[in-house]
Formats: sequence, structure tokens, C-alpha cells
Amino acid sequence: MAQVKYTQKDIYDRVFKQKRMGVGYDPEDVDDFLDGIISDYGVFTKRIKELQDQVGQLQNALQEAQNQLAGGQAAASQAPVQPAAPVEAAPAPEKQEEAPTNLDLIKRVANLERAVFGTDHQA
Repeated sequence: MAQVKYTQKDIYDRVFKQKRMGVGYDPEDVDDFLDGIISDYGVFTKRIKELQDQVGQLQNALQEAQNQLAGGQAAASQAPVQPAAPVEAAPAPEKQEEAPTNLDLIKRVANLERAVFGTDHQA
């Protein structure tokens, strides 16, 4: 990433050379300084764009996660309640399964709560 050449203090404290003849500043000195500032603005603009893109991606990911969570909770609340059955040992899985996601765990806890407390239980 390109480095910023001037800080706010550098710009504020800048003193231009006087022209040898006449009144005013050396145009080349002013042009060089302004070229550096223009370069800095390009760096700032690029970084702002990158950060805005990153914020957009994170907002989309957050919205998708919230939608999944809301969909999982709605599906869990609409599922018919079955009478509690005796708990049996589950057979050992023959092959290694993937680790459960947070949504899977939430669904399992909701099902267990329904089985233990029934439909009248409010969280």
C-alpha cells in the first residue's frame, strides 16, 4: 500500500520558498507540494473504497446470518410437538460427521426443551 507523504501538521506548517524576482512563491515548489497532496488523496480515496466494500460484505454476511437464525427459530416454533419418547442410546455413527453448526445446536436445544417442558413453556 502506498504511504501518505504529508500529515495535517506538515501541510499546516509548510513554508514555501520566495521567488528570487518579484513577490510570491516559487511555482515549482508549490506544484511539487500540491502533487504530493494529490497523491495522498488518491491513497485516502482507495483506502476509503476498500473499507466501504469490506463494510458492505460484512453487512451482507450479518444479514444472511440473521436470516438463517430467524428461519431456524421460525421452523423450530412451527414444528409439531411429539410426545416425549424414552431416550435411547443412539447407534454409533459409522463414519465421521462434520461438526455441527451453531444453528444445528440451537435447533437441538429447542427440540430438547420442547420434549422436556412441553409447548406451554415460554423462554
